Amino acid sequence: PPELTTLTTLPLPTSHLFHEVSLSEDALDESELQYWKLGPPFSQPEPVDTAQEVQFTVNLTHVFFGQKMCLKNQARARRELRYRAGAGREVIMELHTITAQAFTEWMQLKDCMIECTARRHKEMAECLLQWHAWVIYMYYHEAGMLEWGENPY
Repeated sequence: PPELTTLTTLPLPTSHLFHEVSLSEDALDESELQYWKLGPPFSQPEPVDTAQEVQFTVNLTHVFFGQKMCLKNQARARRELRYRAGAGREVIMELHTITAQAFTEWMQLKDCMIECTARRHKEMAECLLQWHAWVIYMYYHEAGMLEWGENPY
């Protein structure tokens, strides 16, 4: 869908916070992220709309994307090891499975967006949509390269 393609072109954060979290799971306390893993409706209460709240949400989105990037890089490193060990077909199948699952979740998230009325809830749902779109694009591309006999690693 065009909306999914558009989301893959949106840049990820470039802040120090994002980079710090993307390089190490131990970079900071990520306990706040547990509330945002599954998508709407979120169990968090709607926060008061203040300048501090806006900044907190910006920081939260940067930590969210940083954590996702860190986990993605770890998974990619594990796939590379398996690929180099001769398990290329299994890696391709895994990538296709993850891509299909991410697309299903992306569609479900898209349908639940109407439930987001609070600013933070809406922004976190949009982050989830963007991340799923990004995973779909990157994993599909990685699988395609492997299928063509190219090394994406």
